[in-house]
Amino acid sequence: HNHCADIQISPDGRFLYGSNRGHDSVAIFAVDQQTGKLQTVDFTPCGGATPRNLALTPSGRHLFSANQNADRISIFARDEASGRLTDTGQAIEIGTPMCVRITREPAQF
Repeated sequence: HNHCADIQISPDGRFLYGSNRGHDSVAIFAVDQQTGKLQTVDFTPCGGATPRNLALTPSGRHLFSANQNADRISIFARDEASGRLTDTGQAIEIGTPMCVRITREPAQF
């Protein structure tokens, strides 16, 4: 019983990220630049429960995951070449996060 709540595309258009509720992960797909066809890259644990909204920083170096039922926004570093995510160990603890918007580039982690 998995379902997606949000989809984000990297600033360079090469990768698609989807919040995967039920599996509690972020699904990562490579986007074929010629056809638009998706190829599975990875599934990364979202760092909480029930990922709802995702947000990529303008540079594309970080992805934020609002984990609705964990009261936590997890912060991931994004490898621009592979599209893969790595948990930074940093998080924002906040009650029932449902939406994340990046208003400026975050400080380095």
